[in-house]
Amino acid sequence: MLVKLVKLIIQMVEIYGFMLLAWVIGSWFPRFQMTKFYDFLDSAVAPYAKLFRGIIPPLGGLDFSIIVAFIVLQVGKDILAWVLLKLVSG
Repeated sequence: MLVKLVKLIIQMVEIYGFMLLAWVIGSWFPRFQMTKFYDFLDSAVAPYAKLFRGIIPPLGGLDFSIIVAFIVLQVGKDILAWVLLKLVSG
């Protein structure tokens, strides 16, 4: 039961990563930003992204905080996968 829960959480984190990527790419297209789908992405992803904007300021007009947000998301997913392996192997 716990293994299935951890797998579900890992899948949800992967989906969230794709949402974050879609949000970043969508921010390059002003017409896409006017869609309801982008509004949904913005409401789901912007709070997470803003956590890192406070830590890493934009450099030369480029926002590198999103890269850190991706890295933290991936590391969290990897830690969950490691926990899953430990649970399964005993």
